[in-house]
Amino acid sequence: MKFESADVARYYDQNTASFLEHGQGGAHGIIHRAVWGEGVVEREQAFHFVHDLLRARMADGGDRRILDLGCGVGASLEYILRGTGASGFGVTNSSVQAELARARLGDSASISELDFCSAPLPAPIDLAFGIESFVQAPDAAAFFENVSKALAAGGYLVLCDDFLAGDVGDDVRWVREFRRGWQVVSLLQTEAVDALAAEHGLELVEDRDLTPCLELDRPRDRALGLLIALIRPFVSMSARLESHLGGNALRQCLKRGLVTYRYRVFEAAP
Repeated sequence: MKFESADVARYYDQNTASFLEHGQGGAHGIIHRAVWGEGVVEREQAFHFVHDLLRARMADGGDRRILDLGCGVGASLEYILRGTGASGFGVTNSSVQAELARARLGDSASISELDFCSAPLPAPIDLAFGIESFVQAPDAAAFFENVSKALAAGGYLVLCDDFLAGDVGDDVRWVREFRRGWQVVSLLQTEAVDALAAEHGLELVEDRDLTPCLELDRPRDRALGLLIALIRPFVSMSARLESHLGGNALRQCLKRGLVTYRYRVFEAAP
């Protein structure tokens, strides 16, 4: 199953309004998962847990340059830049998201509509991050090649995303439905990702398994699973139903140990 950048762009053009209206973080412009990590006591904190990890890594933000790879509507970049003197850049291949991100961030960041695997990226960058965007990269090798060119010496690439936990292959139903529903191409084992990073001068310096910090059995998730079981033959009729199919399958992948959700930091050679 192969998806191109245009397919992913279409996915977000069609679904972003629904994500913002119905997603639990939508009111804040956040369309990634809540992470109930250490110190988190309320839902809004859970949506910012990964953001706070990124802010801590760039505590001396000063004149640093920060790039959001797959910036959505700009909420993550807005939060990370808040109160710092850092310069912000965001890229997305969705015209809908790019327009919303520009409206949200105004002059505080530069937003570009492009394919982060092939188009030239802003450079030099001190911290590049992708939250739940790497799996939708149409070419993982091209992603690392392109991003590594943009990183400053000693800069960081942070990926918070899903990774295969073993050699499950496309024949596993849940993995196949996750790929289909969320337009996923670069769902890889961590060893494969590390090898690609190393080829481009990036060394793994931090790896956190955040899977135990996710909510995987909320009532709405169980209800969605029942709905998908009933309408599975008809999901191709709607982009939103396809997305629900992918979300339900991902939940099963995480529960069954087929996939892990990890926060991984790579450092460019100084």
